[in-house]
Amino acid sequence: MQLFYGKRATVVPAHPSISDDEGSEEEDDDVADPDFLPPTHNLDTPGPSDIGPSAKRKCVQPALEVLEEDDDDDDDDDDDDEEPAPQAKRQTKKGKPAARLTTWRKADLDNPALPEYQHCPPDFTDTPFQYFSMYFSPQIIKHITYQTNLYATQKNINTTFTTTEDEIMNFVAILMYMGIAELPTVEEYWAMEIRVPQVANLMSLKRFRLMKRLVHFNDNTQIPGTIDRFFKVRPLFSHLNAVFRSEPQTPKQSVDEVMVAYKGKTAGNLRQYIKNKPDKWGFKLFARASEDGFIHDMVLYQGKNTLEAHGVLLTHEQTAMGVTSQIVSVLASTMSSSTTTAIFADNFFTSLEIVRYLKDKNCRYMGTARDNRIGRPPLKIIKEMENKAVPCGTYDYVTSDNGILALRWKDNRIVTLLSTDMGAEPISSVHRYCSETKRKEQVSCPAVIKSYNANMGGIDKSDMLVHLYRTPMKSKRWYM
Repeated sequence: MQLFYGKRATVVPAHPSISDDEGSEEEDDDVADPDFLPPTHNLDTPGPSDIGPSAKRKCVQPALEVLEEDDDDDDDDDDDDEEPAPQAKRQTKKGKPAARLTTWRKADLDNPALPEYQHCPPDFTDTPFQYFSMYFSPQIIKHITYQTNLYATQKNINTTFTTTEDEIMNFVAILMYMGIAELPTVEEYWAMEIRVPQVANLMSLKRFRLMKRLVHFNDNTQIPGTIDRFFKVRPLFSHLNAVFRSEPQTPKQSVDEVMVAYKGKTAGNLRQYIKNKPDKWGFKLFARASEDGFIHDMVLYQGKNTLEAHGVLLTHEQTAMGVTSQIVSVLASTMSSSTTTAIFADNFFTSLEIVRYLKDKNCRYMGTARDNRIGRPPLKIIKEMENKAVPCGTYDYVTSDNGILALRWKDNRIVTLLSTDMGAEPISSVHRYCSETKRKEQVSCPAVIKSYNANMGGIDKSDMLVHLYRTPMKSKRWYM
């Protein structure tokens, strides 16, 4: 899947407090230009995916014993086609450690299957409020109450304003109920003709608007000197992250991007664009989720300072990786048991370096990969497999000396995977439409492909559940 990120020609906020303006809180979602097509490259992310080899590479067949170069941040395929001299091979690149020598052989993986996760029913069922309190604890409600009163005092908007923990709970309850019982506008919950008592009996419309304007999560006086562009919501975010990590995790975890929908323009280039996401405009998060759709860990993307603002100190081994591989290593570090877990990710995150890193920690990995990130294993050339004479379902695989499988399979497009979990065997079959016979035909499908398709959907399931109940929170304060 190709991902496109564009940066608008907008002014980046000098610090997070720029969004606390005194204008109208309501903002039209259509203010963003729907016809804007961002550039296909972003300086902070790797280049386009699924690009086949150049004409020069087609003539070069890698030897079985090759020295892998760090191509994570290098999209210039022409430079990779030249065979470097032995002395040049062992030079470090961009201050990174020397490349590791890898031997590839025609062999398959034979790992034991991971244990199946059993959802044990609880001894008794809690009330909905008890489940809610597991994540929104009394401590975080108390924190929001204090910060809201402090913010009202600092802004001097209404010197008589004060709120309580019960009122904050009512405010959150109203927002949640509005996501379940949707109406075209917020005002209609208090309208005489269609008044909704579950909302209108808790709080007046005037008070709700004031609360939405003043609710706050962090002290603005602490902003000077911080590099965290999500300073406004960091306490709430950190609290939820800690609770999510404590939940039971399934043996199969998926890592992917999550978009928090936002079309406003007050967040500068914190707002990202991803073409193939349901919410194309918004704030980007990197998340790790169980196969049942429960997210266990998240990282808020904010450019080059993403991990530093997240409070992460990278090791020397992690620093040598590409940026997206670092994200996977950070998300994997909070897993409850890495030795009985497999991580699934797409080609945005996969590289030979992250697969090695996780294997050294006894954590399995499986993911589609871009051709310039797999270390040049001796697989069939992409251009040759794209030939119409090569039937759909054709595959080729090799395994490295340290147990990393590289596989290339012809589907509607050429797919390349790296895996330390499943191998190519056993070969099953899937149905694919054949343009020549005008009907679906059975084609061969390696086990690693079938496993990837079955276990990559944890983040997608989470996105689906979030979209079922969307909270109507329009505000000029982008962090809301």
